[in-house]
Amino acid sequence: MQEGIRNTVLVVLAVSATVGVSTAVDSLFPDPEPEPPAAASLILTDYSKARPGDCVRFSGPGENDVGISTIDCAAERASLRVGSVVSSATCPRGEYKMLRDTRNNVALCLLPNAREGDCFELDTDDIQSSEVTKFDCSAPRVTVRVVGVSSGGGCPEETEVGVPYENLVLCLAKP
Repeated sequence: MQEGIRNTVLVVLAVSATVGVSTAVDSLFPDPEPEPPAAASLILTDYSKARPGDCVRFSGPGENDVGISTIDCAAERASLRVGSVVSSATCPRGEYKMLRDTRNNVALCLLPNAREGDCFELDTDDIQSSEVTKFDCSAPRVTVRVVGVSSGGGCPEETEVGVPYENLVLCLAKP
């Protein structure tokens, strides 16, 4: 019986020593600063809270659902980005998709969240009423591929359609 007690005491002492050494080592070599949490999704019930550059997604299955949330622009469903937030009836120069918030007398001017190489399903003849959806370029629903994003210069030669916005032009071609 004394042997069992002595073994238990030795185990307790060994665990205590290990915890003590671990705590001492942790204090000498603290963990690096923790990563800040990713921006949480924010449901926009007041569009005036949106900021240019925010990306948004519709809460429902399509753009007919008026509920939208902000989303990380790198996220897969981040097809639209806020270009401007306006209190007027029109967006700045460009082919923006406009969503109105009549309760707060503000509108979001949205453009595709696009980088060179991205592919979308969108109607370039009527972007305002077109659903804008980003897809993998091999998807059968893809209608355009972004071949360039120009902020003043011209579009690449393979461009079939240049869609202008206030500060940039999306250079698009068929896939």
